[in-house]
Amino acid sequence: MGGGPGLRGGSRPHPNPLPQAGEGACRITPSPLRGEGWGEGLRRRHLLGAGLALALPAARAAQIQTNPGAHAPWQALDFEGRKIAVPMAGRPTIVNFWASWCEPCRVEMPTLQQMADFYSDQLVLQAVNFKERASAVQRHVKASAWLVPVLLDPLGEGAQGWNVKVFPTTVGFDAQGRPRWRAQGEYDWSSAEAGKLVEGLWR
Repeated sequence: MGGGPGLRGGSRPHPNPLPQAGEGACRITPSPLRGEGWGEGLRRRHLLGAGLALALPAARAAQIQTNPGAHAPWQALDFEGRKIAVPMAGRPTIVNFWASWCEPCRVEMPTLQQMADFYSDQLVLQAVNFKERASAVQRHVKASAWLVPVLLDPLGEGAQGWNVKVFPTTVGFDAQGRPRWRAQGEYDWSSAEAGKLVEGLWR
């Protein structure tokens, strides 16, 4: 994938490199924690509507945790109200928690979508919305022209079970359902480093 030098170790270069996204994160509750890291860009802080969350500048690169420990499978809902297993059994799966009020989530999504398209024959992407009404999520997805497969966590039970407190949070699972890594904060999924994370799910 683009946004940097081509992927090494026989990996395919990304066909449509994207500019590097600005990094950041949203928290469910305010926190004084501030990160530092590489890259250029402005730090931004803004209080989201009705005190929902405080968008804080996370590390300029998302915080990546390898071997993050157990993440019990659960069931999200699709827009028809059907229950969908998270993660999907038998296939490498990337689960991304997001919300429409989270600016870093919105900035990150185009590179996440491009990554999922590039590896569509090898993995499944599940973009899980946090506690928003299905109709509002559908309007947001349509207005944003997103093509990612969106699921719903209407009560926040999935996020709570996985201790998700920062948005976006993205977890990569191998085909056996084992979590291999967890990224907290906005990440450039078109980068070579992201390619190594993703391809590690089946290597």
